Amino acid sequence: MLVYIKPLSIFPELHSDTIFGAILSAISELYPPEKVEDLLLKFKDNPPFLVSSSFPYVSNGKEKIRFFPKIIESKKESSDKNDLTGNDFHDENLDSKKKYKKVDFIEENLFFKLSSGDMKELDIINNLKDYTIKSNLLFKKTLDIKGKHKKTITPNNTINRITLESEAIFYSEGFEFTDMGLFFLVDFREKEYEDMVCSAIKFLKDRGFGRDISIGKGHFDYEIDDDYRLVENKGNYFITLSRFIPNTEDLSKINEYSGYEIDSKRGKSSGGELRKQVRFFKEGSTFASYKEFYGQIVESGKDSPAIEYGYAFPMNYNKEDD
Repeated sequence: MLVYIKPLSIFPELHSDTIFGAILSAISELYPPEKVEDLLLKFKDNPPFLVSSSFPYVSNGKEKIRFFPKIIESKKESSDKNDLTGNDFHDENLDSKKKYKKVDFIEENLFFKLSSGDMKELDIINNLKDYTIKSNLLFKKTLDIKGKHKKTITPNNTINRITLESEAIFYSEGFEFTDMGLFFLVDFREKEYEDMVCSAIKFLKDRGFGRDISIGKGHFDYEIDDDYRLVENKGNYFITLSRFIPNTEDLSKINEYSGYEIDSKRGKSSGGELRKQVRFFKEGSTFASYKEFYGQIVESGKDSPAIEYGYAFPMNYNKEDD
């Protein structure tokens, strides 16, 4: 299932952990506590559905042009195939390589060609004149894309309810979208949860995404495409389309051909409790395939129970590891 999000106000970043947390919170509002407890128990052993992070799409008339994260190559691949002294790299394209490093998202058709092995990053770098880089998006020059988005920082203040005077000033970040939006994917391994998730998304439409909904941020319309499918590559590796918190077994399978970037987060409860720091692999990271699903959920709260969603959303990646 693919969910299109059309922001109606300043909108937060939506990674897989944020999306899952919002869906779980909405489910807890809509269903009895035992339903939520049963769902969480399943996620500890065998997740009934997987959630990707959100990625941008551009509205071009009636067409929606989707973008996916840039694939993160291993250092071994980079040294073998992408070295500046290698035969495949053109010296005159050093500037193109620098420009390509600034790209975060690649148009869907190009992404699928890269993931299937029909195209290499070097093909893009050596022919960058045939492509457009707009903000952090890369696409073929033949596409006429006018959509845009920008990051914005907004000052806010708290009001003393007794004196009605302004007190602390704080700043919140978000994105403004023009002819653009976000989409994310949900892979249902147990179909019985599809109605539950759809109800949660409908609930979130009325409430909004993020912590700043009370000041008019995070509101959206949405559209669901049940027919969308990712391409089926014959891959011996996978690309994660979500933030991925590996378990001990996952860590033991990482090899020199795995490509990844690591980031971390440390949330805070509504009561101000600083939660446990959690490290994860970023979207676009690549690893050897060896089982059905990867990752885990992690308990991060003490005084107030909390979990961090960290299951990979795997897409087959066809590459050689020799």
